[in-house]
Amino acid sequence: MLAETVIRRLEALGDISQQGKRINGLFRLMENPILWHEAYANIYANDGATTKGTNDVTLDGVSEKRVMAIIARLKDGSYRFQPVRRTYVPKKNGKKRPLGISSGDDKLVGQPAIGLQKEQERG
Repeated sequence: MLAETVIRRLEALGDISQQGKRINGLFRLMENPILWHEAYANIYANDGATTKGTNDVTLDGVSEKRVMAIIARLKDGSYRFQPVRRTYVPKKNGKKRPLGISSGDDKLVGQPAIGLQKEQERG
């Protein structure tokens, strides 16, 4: 379970960014392992979690070591999102819609704020 202070900080991020203010302490929040475990749990339940993006990185085998390596790359500024693999899926009307498939690490990095929503739903 996330600490109350972490939850309050995460809740405030949206308002702060909409006001155009600088967000302080973001990396301290992202260092919270519980947040990353929540993010992984939210993503892994989806059917597309093990789908490869433009590289062979999927969410299979996510470990504490892998999460810590991602956090380290985020902190030192060396993390770069990979290009998204574009595919087209059929719609009911016979047309196709584009779908972008991210790499496993990119899915994980983009997910932590969603972890807060799940945490709040559990109460």
